[in-house]
Amino acid sequence: MKQTSLYKIQSTLKAEFGNFQGWKVPLRFFSLEKEDLILKNKVGLLDLSYLGIIQLRGKDRSRFLHGMVTNDIKNLEVGQGCYALMLNPQGKILSDMRVLCLEEALLLILEPNLIEKILPLLRKYIISEQVEATDLSSEMGTLSIQGPNAKKVIHSLNNKSDLPISPFENFYFSYKEIKIHCARINRTIYGGYDLIINHKDFGYIWNTLLENGSKFGLQPVGLEALDLQRLEIGTPLYGIDMDENRIPLEVDIGEAISYTKGCYIGQEVVARATYLGSVNRKLIGLLFSTKIPAQKGDKVFIADKEVGWISSSLYSPNLKRAIAFAFIRKEGWNPGTKVKVSTQSEMQEAIATKRTFLDSVKIMK
Repeated sequence: MKQTSLYKIQSTLKAEFGNFQGWKVPLRFFSLEKEDLILKNKVGLLDLSYLGIIQLRGKDRSRFLHGMVTNDIKNLEVGQGCYALMLNPQGKILSDMRVLCLEEALLLILEPNLIEKILPLLRKYIISEQVEATDLSSEMGTLSIQGPNAKKVIHSLNNKSDLPISPFENFYFSYKEIKIHCARINRTIYGGYDLIINHKDFGYIWNTLLENGSKFGLQPVGLEALDLQRLEIGTPLYGIDMDENRIPLEVDIGEAISYTKGCYIGQEVVARATYLGSVNRKLIGLLFSTKIPAQKGDKVFIADKEVGWISSSLYSPNLKRAIAFAFIRKEGWNPGTKVKVSTQSEMQEAIATKRTFLDSVKIMK
């Protein structure tokens, strides 16, 4: 497995490591319950340096990417950004990405195993446009500060600028001559900020953040707590909850799609599914009646009829029960619909909800 530049530092903090898409990453520094409370009540520091970063430069970069992805890139102003998908001609999802608009470039933030697929594809479609696509993953990486005190921690590095408020808003600042790109990225219940930094400065900024942020309750947090909260706020993960077998409307991520931008690869399939209502299954939430989570691939039933399968499932300390994302056929979409999930041990009861679980728990009461 690949190791991040913070592996040795995190080892001294007694991190427990695991494999995520070929990277050795910290799963936890404390218990899951404690780290969940850190993100919910104070602020957590996350090492996301395994994420891939592609830079697009050249005068045609916005127009080029606009025709490649599902969201509106051409009308982004400097300091703005968006969430977008790249599709194949059949409308299947090749990648998701967070796009940040800089003064002289676009940054595409992707899951680590997508770089080898997406970078050659981008270059393949560059014909006459003046665009250069570069993999910056070995040069730059991401730290994320998430939780209600995130703003205070960022101000400990830079108190001269107003911080971004809207999702994907971003700007540069310097801390002791270290250039930091700060973007508003909501990865957890209370959201926070991603900091994109040169890898050579990673250790110094990590330690500085822990020192400066201690008075605000900042502590390191691992991938398990992040994964829990991304489920609780309804965020699907590429490679787990969506892949090349799914079209966007099945995953139900409308924030990634502009319906006014015009043509892009796979656009006809998305339009047809939208206006003809031809999607037969959709990614929804399931609230279990017990604390025992399901496994990926477990089958979902209504009465004795199989209607779908589980993509993600975890125990939620906030809800005191297990939760899951599941691809379900139309007859199971209505919130409150009772289903059964065939797990390794038994048939478990659950009900269908929206994926924003913290808003949906009242359905169970």
